[in-house]
Amino acid sequence: MRASGADAAALTALATITQALAQLEAGDLAVCAFGDDVNMIRRFGDPRPLDARAADAFRFDQRSTDVVALLRAALPELRDARRAASGRAHHATCLQLALVVSDGHFDSGSRNHLRRLHRDAADDGIALVLVLIDRPGRESLTEMKLVTFDDGLVQTTPYLDNFPFPCYVLLRDVAALPETLALALKQWFEFFAAHRP
Repeated sequence: MRASGADAAALTALATITQALAQLEAGDLAVCAFGDDVNMIRRFGDPRPLDARAADAFRFDQRSTDVVALLRAALPELRDARRAASGRAHHATCLQLALVVSDGHFDSGSRNHLRRLHRDAADDGIALVLVLIDRPGRESLTEMKLVTFDDGLVQTTPYLDNFPFPCYVLLRDVAALPETLALALKQWFEFFAAHRP
């Protein structure tokens, strides 16, 4: 993310999301950093507030973005948190939202695996929403192409065509994050309210 200049924007997004969820009293929060590996910065149930020291745990210098590893680490954390919450509140429905802030530059070979993980999350009642920090220019997700070879012929398709996550927001201006996040959260709450038994 540092190469695309999205590192500061990602930290601003994290701070804004954390503040918004706290104001909404949306429940417990966990935070992890990811790239080549996954680092849990704050687990569910941790009573300590997320402070400026947490920003030091984000390195932004890793060579790849392993979203498969992220979801393999995050989904069990979410499931465990749900089990713990269901033990405390017998009649409340535990709504879970995983917001992933990234530059969106994923390994194209992992798309099918990411689709399966997304399906598994949805089956467990976990909504995955990606906030993709996008920068104008050649590195923009809207300008990137995937290259494949089919019977010896080169095929190019827009990077976001058939993206493995159906719920994502392209964010070019971090100043628009509060409004964008508010809209995403509103739609998320409306969706779950409409589909509650």
